[in-house]
Amino acid sequence: MTPASRFAYLLLKSGLLAATLTAPAWAQPEKTHPVIATGTDSMAEPPSRLAAYLYGKEQIGALYAVGREWDKKLGLQQGCKDSYNIQPAGLFLLKPIDFPEGKPHPVAGAWQHRFVFERCGKRMTYNAVFVARPGDKPEVRQHVPGDTNASAPLLADTLKGATTAALLKLAKRAKGCKTAELIDTRLTHPPRATHEADKPAGHWEEIWTFRGCGRDMQLTIVFTPDGKGGTHYAIKGGN
Repeated sequence: MTPASRFAYLLLKSGLLAATLTAPAWAQPEKTHPVIATGTDSMAEPPSRLAAYLYGKEQIGALYAVGREWDKKLGLQQGCKDSYNIQPAGLFLLKPIDFPEGKPHPVAGAWQHRFVFERCGKRMTYNAVFVARPGDKPEVRQHVPGDTNASAPLLADTLKGATTAALLKLAKRAKGCKTAELIDTRLTHPPRATHEADKPAGHWEEIWTFRGCGRDMQLTIVFTPDGKGGTHYAIKGGN
């Protein structure tokens, strides 16, 4: 039994698959859709088949490729000869999955894998988004590294302001610097519970690391839900 299939088996035995294959806190899928649908009716697909697919050889291979690309991009572990260790860290449902019986791949849906990529003692958290395509393997899309709690739309919106702030700070360290790339996100304070009176419900904080002109800098981002389905962000500062 491979590490991936063993992980899927443990999920099934412990009943954790349903908890693992869920939308993240920020996602709001339509409640009328089943999490997993067959091609002809709304009966839920047996979790063993879905788990075997989501943690199967092809999916793990795709995560390996994404991890290698990010390591190369960030200049990490290029001289290391040890094998890579992939540890699943989260699985988020982005769109309901349609995985008809007899089909080798889902024909509709989208999901995000979060995984720890380890080699020679260096651990990085990466993300990959899979988008199902009828008659073909899912399309694999890179996502920002780290464990951000921000949804894709919120991430894109925040990135505009955060990149501008990062550029201003990087320009002070490297004159004329005009590039700032987000290379890591770290959730430092998870969403607050409703009983924490000192903070709004759902409030959370993250540290984003940008790289530009050979230098790294960090920004603290504070996210606050507005209670109407939206979320505001504020940049506390950088170092």
